[in-house]
Amino acid sequence: MANNSIINVAWCTDANYLEYVATSMISVKMNNLNQELAFYVFVYDVSDEEIEKLKATCDGVQVIKIEKDAIEKYSNDFAIKHLNRSTYMRLAVPRLLQGKVENFIYLDADTLCFDDISSINDIDISNVICAASHDSLDVQNDKHAKRLGLKTKHYFNAGFLYINVNNWIEHDVENKANEVLFEKGNSLPYFDQDALNIAMDGHIRFIDNQWNFLFNWFTEEQKETFLYHENTTPKIVHFTGGRKPWYREHTGLAQQLYSFYHHFTPWRNAPLRSYAPRMRPTDYRVYARQHARKRQYLVAAGWYLKYLQSKLRK
Repeated sequence: MANNSIINVAWCTDANYLEYVATSMISVKMNNLNQELAFYVFVYDVSDEEIEKLKATCDGVQVIKIEKDAIEKYSNDFAIKHLNRSTYMRLAVPRLLQGKVENFIYLDADTLCFDDISSINDIDISNVICAASHDSLDVQNDKHAKRLGLKTKHYFNAGFLYINVNNWIEHDVENKANEVLFEKGNSLPYFDQDALNIAMDGHIRFIDNQWNFLFNWFTEEQKETFLYHENTTPKIVHFTGGRKPWYREHTGLAQQLYSFYHHFTPWRNAPLRSYAPRMRPTDYRVYARQHARKRQYLVAAGWYLKYLQSKLRK
């Protein structure tokens, strides 16, 4: 049953990820038709034409252009620190939303919603900076916490954050995370996710992984069946890594679901992109195994041949 309290959801993107944000947004909307929602999309280096296209995705979408000085306040040279603009955009969002909302959900562009999210209103974050999910199905896995020297021994994935805006500002998370990035950025494999774990150590409420379920946690069988098990379908599925559902080579249920939601966006006529330019030898091998499991042996052999060819070229 929907909660009447409005749920605010935010994304960050540049021109390259607009259609993926729109698809993520549609998935939230279509699974929460009885819930009042407010969508905020923070964009950088996006044309006015593309902004209007994004606004047409859903009624009431608020698109906020982030100016250059708002995210380059600490450094004008991204190349030196090996950081991209999206890093700063995510850190800046609570500051830019202060006075407009008290709490909001932040989502990465590579997420899809598959369930009602109204129960987020039942999660109390009044005494923490945000709620987040562990970066592992094993909640006792402290590998990353040890790597970063975290006191709480818990490490979260930052693709979903339920943020208390005032507490974020009060704890100066944006500046603290940026300081970590500039001091240690080159040694942090997960950049702003690592920095946020350090900056908010001890001020996180850890919640069920259904709010940020990494697609790679599914077994190969579950990847093709997860939607058909209502009791175990995650609320949010996060497609981390390179094998996104919007690449035409990544066939299966996930791509079908992505294409369904994508059809309801202004980018509905845009074709799926090819992953070929990004292919690594391991990708060819993964495809070969997947098709072999489906007894598509000729297709599997074709992918395995490409795998062998790519290994010989190295």
